[in-house]
Amino acid sequence: MREFCRSGMRRTQKGLVFVYVLAVALMALSSCSVTKYLPADGYLLDDVEVVSTDKKMPSSQFKSQVLQRPNTRLLGLVRWPMRVYCLSGKADNYFNRTLRKFGEEPRVYSPALTDQSAHVIRQRLVGRGYLKASVDSETATQGRKAKVTYTVNPGEVYTVRSIRWPGTMRTTSREPLRSELIDCVLADTLNTLLSRGMPFNTTVLADERTRITEHLHNQGFYNFQKNNITFLADTAKGSTEIDLSVRIRTSFRRFTVDSVYYEMGGGEPFIRPTLLMNHSRIRPGQMYNAQVVKDTYRSFARFGAVKYTNISFTETSDSTLACHISVSPAKRMSVSLELDGTNTAGDLGVSTALSFTNRNLFHGSEQLSVKLRGAYEAITQLQDYAGDHYIEYGADVGLNFPKLIMPFVSERFQARSRATTQLDFGWNSQDRPEFTRRVLSAGWGFLWNGSSYLQHRYDLLGVNFVSVPVKDQYFIDNYLSQYNSRNSILKFNYEDLFIMRTGYSFYYNSMPTLVDRSSFYTYYTVRAGIETAGNLLYGLSKLTHAATDSLGQYRVGGIAFAQYVKGDLSWTTNININRRNALVAHLSAGIAFPYGNARMLPFEKRYYAGGANSVRGWSLRSLGPGSYVTRDGTIDYINQSGDMKLYASIEYRPHLFWKVDGALFVDAGNIWTIYDYDDQPGGQFSPDTFWRQIAVAYGAGLRLDLNFIVVRFDAGMKAINPAYVSGPQRYPIVNPSLKRDFAWHFAVGYPF
Repeated sequence: MREFCRSGMRRTQKGLVFVYVLAVALMALSSCSVTKYLPADGYLLDDVEVVSTDKKMPSSQFKSQVLQRPNTRLLGLVRWPMRVYCLSGKADNYFNRTLRKFGEEPRVYSPALTDQSAHVIRQRLVGRGYLKASVDSETATQGRKAKVTYTVNPGEVYTVRSIRWPGTMRTTSREPLRSELIDCVLADTLNTLLSRGMPFNTTVLADERTRITEHLHNQGFYNFQKNNITFLADTAKGSTEIDLSVRIRTSFRRFTVDSVYYEMGGGEPFIRPTLLMNHSRIRPGQMYNAQVVKDTYRSFARFGAVKYTNISFTETSDSTLACHISVSPAKRMSVSLELDGTNTAGDLGVSTALSFTNRNLFHGSEQLSVKLRGAYEAITQLQDYAGDHYIEYGADVGLNFPKLIMPFVSERFQARSRATTQLDFGWNSQDRPEFTRRVLSAGWGFLWNGSSYLQHRYDLLGVNFVSVPVKDQYFIDNYLSQYNSRNSILKFNYEDLFIMRTGYSFYYNSMPTLVDRSSFYTYYTVRAGIETAGNLLYGLSKLTHAATDSLGQYRVGGIAFAQYVKGDLSWTTNININRRNALVAHLSAGIAFPYGNARMLPFEKRYYAGGANSVRGWSLRSLGPGSYVTRDGTIDYINQSGDMKLYASIEYRPHLFWKVDGALFVDAGNIWTIYDYDDQPGGQFSPDTFWRQIAVAYGAGLRLDLNFIVVRFDAGMKAINPAYVSGPQRYPIVNPSLKRDFAWHFAVGYPF
């Protein structure tokens, strides 16, 4: 008890010292003078508030139209960037320039920007149909600070009572008669964005002009422009209903393409001309179609050897066009280097990867990628083994073809498809004191874009051969031989194994092409995939009445093959609050089920928890499954794997200074097994108890965003540890220990 009190007093003293240092730092920042950066008659913009008199129209939607906002508050409390700026002096030296660069200049209240903001808000309301809206602004000052309040009065919304299309009703002699162009427009009115009863929204009108123009461009009207479409709105006095008339100029003709010319930049042909001709959607004799032009751009965008593509048209007569397609070369070869650091229970490690890319291997935009990988990690917790480290090395070779390569498919169809073909080959070697593992892999798959937001991948065939040629005798005697062969995860994962798989996955990103990062917006991404293995081999073995081994498994060439189905789903929502603040939420789940010829999943296909991209209070592969507690820490990375995963995280990302961003995060999740394995007590998933086995961690991090790469450093602390049922170790959030509950991670890229 006396020793416990001493340790408690030491922790208390350290905590008081930390609080004292933090308080001094905050006082230093808060005491710096802001007024020296204000004009003599100026005010610091302290707060901006927008109030809406219509409860159906929340004020939050107008905040992005305010042109002047107060300085950024870190975590909504302290204007830390502004305080850093104010620490600088007036002298023009390196120290002061650095503080100003990393900080944020005080925002001085501007009456002109206030009036302009009120005008912008009103214009937005008018554009949405609130033609008599008003916006009032009021400025209150206290000392050298100013607060601006905008009061928004939307009023009544104006609606469309009727819609008149050209050629359907003549009211004056100037209204156009029916023509080929008008008939084309009327044939597509089912897709119109206009409808009776809709608010008189100018944004919808602008979108309708764009829709009509694009439709006409796809029907051969090459030189038609949006400004040839106008809208006439008639309102009756005292009424909020509008009669809308659509006016379109008709003096335009259809065009056809009479010739197509190809040109290569860079001084000499760098790519086979037939490749451009086969992948171009534009053909002589075709009617001009803007969608076909877009499809050609997208088709050429798959060429890694092409940097820019330009397609232009020249009128050769009043109804024919000459098409000119020019391409410029991209940098043919590139080399990159990746470096990661790890800390697993105090054991330091490092991994590196050297990548080489040739984007035009055979002058047909075939992309060759070669990646050499190596990793080293110290292992200090192993006993009775000669080695004290882990070494991994390997190589991956990928060859990408900008077309669909399949037997019995015509060359033209291969070129016209949006798919690219990917061939992959890999070799991986893992040398540990307990064993040596070799993995040889090959794959044949296809990638294509369903749209600018959606990407697909289909793995037609993937093959993995796993070999374990060397096993330490102590490892065999004390771990592999003493467990029941039917249930032992260890023994199964140290046998040679053959995997033949196929799968499909897609990726969807709803982020618009053009966004205003200074305003509020949200977008989300979804990844999903399914993979299955061994079904074809199992069916052939059944049909041919092949013999089974003592465990009831079929074998190919004397090697057992895996059979399983695996599905994964992840969802991420990004909430951009403003240019300096963002909130990101992430959820992922996965399940894999072994069946048929497999007793359990191959180790490479199992899930693990903990690490830089998982629950960050735990080091890599050190969490779960379920409430499983390691026996002696010797070979835990095998036992700490599972057949199911559930992971969620929320992360607040504020911009701190220069290219440095911060992060505050909370992670939760775990992995489980489907079956109750003897080697993993407490690891099986149960609907009644799994929620008690959710691990929770919290922490903070720094990100160095260099545009081309993001270097990340995260420090996580355990909050709830499912390895313990009760007591202080289950809830380390109320009894933290840096030695026991802390983990730091160094990585490249965001965690999700």
